[in-house]
Amino acid sequence: MKKNFVLVLSILMVSAACTAKSPARTTVPKMAASAYNQKLMIGNKNLQVEIVNTPEKMAQGLSGREKLRDGEGMLFVFNQKQTPAFWMKKMKFDLDLIWAADDKIIGMTPNVPAPSSIEKEINLPRYYPPAVVDEVLEVNAGWTEKNRIAIGDAVSLK
Repeated sequence: MKKNFVLVLSILMVSAACTAKSPARTTVPKMAASAYNQKLMIGNKNLQVEIVNTPEKMAQGLSGREKLRDGEGMLFVFNQKQTPAFWMKKMKFDLDLIWAADDKIIGMTPNVPAPSSIEKEINLPRYYPPAVVDEVLEVNAGWTEKNRIAIGDAVSLK
């Protein structure tokens, strides 16, 4: 009974951040409090990323943060391929979403706008990958174009 309660609670927390066919879990160990402390190579560019590795972090995402510095991002890592839905709840800046599977970019959703004040909590658009993914990277809007990131580029943690 306790296992079922914990499982249901975990699923509910993750579904607050994204809708997926199965619960999102990470294979990355918990990190220290410093947010952008993991190196990620994407194409021929390096980024400092925060790994999202708990249901609480997945639910929070970048919501409420003022900005990302150039060269920073947030990496959502799933241990099973899935088709998560992302939205911009309480976001204060625009993003590019980079969808990856098997360490390669399979799609990008550029220039996703932060919601207007009217949209802050209701009727937020959902953004989906073009196919199942095991990683989603959020970076500042325009970053993918500026850095000539393309579908098929490699994605790897260093």
